[in-house]
Amino acid sequence: MNEPQYANPQVLRNTMLQLNVEALSAEMVRMRCEVILQQNIWLRQQQHLQQHNQLLLLTLMQAVSQNASTQTKLQQLTLDSQCDALTKTLNRNIMLDRISQAISMSKRQQRRFALLFIDLDRFKPVNDQYGHAAGDAVILQVCERLTAAVRDSDALSRHGGDEFLLLLNDISDNEAATLFANKLVQVLAQPYQIEGRSVLLSASIGIAIYPDHCNSAKALISYADAAMYRAKQQGGSRAC
Repeated sequence: MNEPQYANPQVLRNTMLQLNVEALSAEMVRMRCEVILQQNIWLRQQQHLQQHNQLLLLTLMQAVSQNASTQTKLQQLTLDSQCDALTKTLNRNIMLDRISQAISMSKRQQRRFALLFIDLDRFKPVNDQYGHAAGDAVILQVCERLTAAVRDSDALSRHGGDEFLLLLNDISDNEAATLFANKLVQVLAQPYQIEGRSVLLSASIGIAIYPDHCNSAKALISYADAAMYRAKQQGGSRAC
């Protein structure tokens, strides 16, 4: 009977060592692949997050831009609702409110203010001869001169056509208002440029003083309007 053959111990050790090395190498390869896979997943997540953030930022910027545009439009609509379309001065309703506010303030502070009703003399022939576009150009020139002459605390409005209302806050008396109105008459008597030509016009101005003449906004306008017509009847180019 043959005796069992035993492998060489050194060979066995070498074989086991080789197997362990191969197993370890395989595990290292697996772990490396796992790391690479996780890195790829992380990179894809980062790219997706970056794209998402860029989209979110773009959406936010668009929202901010649209909101700013909306605010601008609302401000413009508010301004348009308060101003005359041609001259951008206060319209009639807002001016009426300003006069009422001036009355309330003057009552509390026991002060006077003046309301001037300004109407151009001989304005209709300008429209008839040169057209309405030229007439609008003259109205704008009048508005520029009036705006340059008044204080920040005063209020100017286009009442209609070639008529303007000017609210002069904190006027001491009728004499001070008349002095200022006469200066405006001189300013408005300077030549106007129409299609390269110089055209001479003038203005008649009616004066109403609160509380001397009236104590309501509409009554003050009517009083100043009547005073303006008296100035026209006296030849125009004057304050009354």
